[in-house]
Amino acid sequence: MFLKLAKISYDPVVGYAAEELKRCLEAMDPSVEVLLLTYPNWREDVKDALWLGIDPKFAEALPAVADPELDDAIAIETDGLTGFITGANPRAVLIAAYRFLRELGAAWVRPGKDGELLPCCDLKSRSVSIKELPSCRHRGVCIEGAVALGDVCEMIEWMPRVGMNAYFNQFMIPATFYERWYEHYLNPTMPPFMIDNADVEGMRDTTVFEMKRRGLLYHAAGHGWTCEPFGISGTGWDADRKHDVPEESKQFLALVNGKRGLWQNVPLNTNLCYSNPEVQRRMSDAVADYCADRPEVDYVHVWLADGFNNHCECENCVKKRPADWYIDILNLIDEKMTARGLKAKVVFLMYFDLYWPPVESKLKNPGRFVLMFAPITRTYSHSLGEAGEMEAASLPPYVRNKCGMPRSVEENLCWLREWQKFFPGDCFDYDYHYMWDHLRDVAHMSMNRVLFDDMKAMGKLGMNGMVSCQNQRVWMPSGFGMAAMAEALWDKDADYGETADRYFAAAFGQDGSLTRDYLEQLSENMVPAYFRREVEAAGDEDKAELLGKFAKARALMQAFSPVIARNAGCGCLDAVQRRSWEYLELHRQFCEVLVGMVEQLVTGDVEKAKGHFQRACRWLQDHEPALRDVFDVYEFQATVGRMFQKPGIIF
Repeated sequence: MFLKLAKISYDPVVGYAAEELKRCLEAMDPSVEVLLLTYPNWREDVKDALWLGIDPKFAEALPAVADPELDDAIAIETDGLTGFITGANPRAVLIAAYRFLRELGAAWVRPGKDGELLPCCDLKSRSVSIKELPSCRHRGVCIEGAVALGDVCEMIEWMPRVGMNAYFNQFMIPATFYERWYEHYLNPTMPPFMIDNADVEGMRDTTVFEMKRRGLLYHAAGHGWTCEPFGISGTGWDADRKHDVPEESKQFLALVNGKRGLWQNVPLNTNLCYSNPEVQRRMSDAVADYCADRPEVDYVHVWLADGFNNHCECENCVKKRPADWYIDILNLIDEKMTARGLKAKVVFLMYFDLYWPPVESKLKNPGRFVLMFAPITRTYSHSLGEAGEMEAASLPPYVRNKCGMPRSVEENLCWLREWQKFFPGDCFDYDYHYMWDHLRDVAHMSMNRVLFDDMKAMGKLGMNGMVSCQNQRVWMPSGFGMAAMAEALWDKDADYGETADRYFAAAFGQDGSLTRDYLEQLSENMVPAYFRREVEAAGDEDKAELLGKFAKARALMQAFSPVIARNAGCGCLDAVQRRSWEYLELHRQFCEVLVGMVEQLVTGDVEKAKGHFQRACRWLQDHEPALRDVFDVYEFQATVGRMFQKPGIIF
């Protein structure tokens, strides 16, 4: 049986969509052989074909969009082996192709070949009718954690399969993320493979190729503008390295406590003397040059330093808030980009001291800019959508270098509303659920509910989506949170229970519902708020309650062990599902080690707790070859190790 797949246009992204559709359809229905045809437009005389692409004939089927280059409306109308699959832009066509496959039963429960489910179906008996505009424009992921090139490429491959559309390579050279993996930071059992900036540039360019192959929107840069234009390398946060600062650049560093120098010996964390015209000139020239050299960049992020309470105290800088000087520099950037005909959007952020909005300066060309809300100090015990109202009058005043960072969702959103008064334009959330919090909620499920509700609330909060600042390897014990994030960004009316049931059935098969129940109970009883240091074992009753929960978590793991063993060896399950159970068993073993650490912390025996933590780290290091695709061993050690640092650590 032949299926004529008629590709419209020679656009490479549509071509990639056609190849993917052909590959998956032939795997799902072995009776079908897909004939891939190419035409410049739809032709009435080509009968009995499945059309894929963009054509005026199909335009009326699409929902109206504000910007067809950015908004991924899709339409699918098929009856058996005929019909059409279209989108507002080539990327949307690819997303629509994957959506068609998902309607036929395909699923991608995690990146890579061992996450792809292509079940058998009878194509000629299936019909699909979909007309949708995603609830959010911005549906992206940002590089973080410890990564190999393959991790990033597989994430980019996975994203359009679940409806996501953007990827963010941080920094001019994202060296620190690759160094952590290839040089095997915090894992002495694996020999390091040393890399340099040239290697990382090559890997970055490969990831950009993979993005553009799929039409993904490319976000770039971020931190670094406060050091790179001044001859200071900004590729990571390592305070132990020797950083070369040109003598003539020292005058441009922020004056704090009477001295100009690197803040805590980290260039990326060091602010500048933003009132200095030469600082403004160099930063704005650097951004314009960067965009001119890299026309593939769709969104260039222009951020200040990754530090707080360290702004310049010179006699000129103190005349205005940091946010006012920031806006002045952004206006210079826009002027220079406009003069050179550069079209990239400029992303500016509210973050740390920039929570306090400008009071004097205004953006001259708001259409150039996108506001990014980066609530890095927020709690993940409560969702943005459930936040109560907070009056702006109760917000703390700006006091240079003495600002307290907001933790509650109410205060974070109150600051967002103040910024939205200044800039009512395009805005997205840049949040950290899978940066650190998934390592504090080790079963992920409490956090996943917060994440899902956050994404559903984007529209009512005046935001148009999220770029998730996160580890790439976040698929153990499951990838449900990532699937839930994608689903709620696409459809604000999505139902959490239905989304969970669908994911767990795909990932775990016949006992998917048991797995969901197990992980939800484990999440509750491992007490994420304790890992967040929001709950203390202050008295005997508190200690008894916490120890009771941890004991229940241990019992849950022991009781579920036979279910895991039965499914991991079940020949009736798909290989992808068996792999899910294998990862769940690794997770169970790890949590049994970890629970001893928190039990000792609750009882107050910090030294014994450190011993259990070191045991957990050694277990992870020893098992990293088996779990490296789904769990970031480096980031766990760095994040959970902070529980042994002094109070006040906010990440």
